[in-house]
Amino acid sequence: MKRKMKRIITLSLIAIVAISCIGQEKKENYNSKAIEMNNKAVELMQKLKNDSALILFDKAIELDRTYYLPHANKVGIYINRNDFDKALLECEKSLDLKPDYAEGWALTGMLYDVKGENKKALEYYQKSIDLFDTKISDPDKKNNIKSNRLNRAMSLVLIGQEKEGKQELSQLKSEYPDMKIIDEFLKWSKKDYLNQVTHKN
Repeated sequence: MKRKMKRIITLSLIAIVAISCIGQEKKENYNSKAIEMNNKAVELMQKLKNDSALILFDKAIELDRTYYLPHANKVGIYINRNDFDKALLECEKSLDLKPDYAEGWALTGMLYDVKGENKKALEYYQKSIDLFDTKISDPDKKNNIKSNRLNRAMSLVLIGQEKEGKQELSQLKSEYPDMKIIDEFLKWSKKDYLNQVTHKN
């Protein structure tokens, strides 16, 4: 059960972009073969065939140098391998390609925290909060408002505003009682989130 929850948390920290990724890919006109290659790589990741997945992610990147998602997906593999330098490199590449990737800013901040670069981490958390605020107030992004509010709450905890983050989580729980994952998040401190990255739990 703990392993399953850990996987859920890791996925929520890294890949919530999947909720809107298909629409974004079409809108931003990424190379269709690169998208197909990325999606096949994700399937391999789900089967824990990470070496093969990395090969396909790299092929997707070769096909479309503007496509941020293969970089973002590679982060998950490197985090699972505790290779935080490579994970951070891929995070930064994804942010260069997609500066409004709010989840990526939060995760990059976590990686800087893990490396002991706390001041830089705070800058990245703040950027993620600013981006989540923008998304939450955007009427065109109403379909993703739950995930954006959940992620903003996590970023608030990470930046040190735990009270505000927990209040947002409690509000979400009252509005969406079926979101069971919120129960876990309500128990967690910043240290607990970072422990998911370093696999200390």
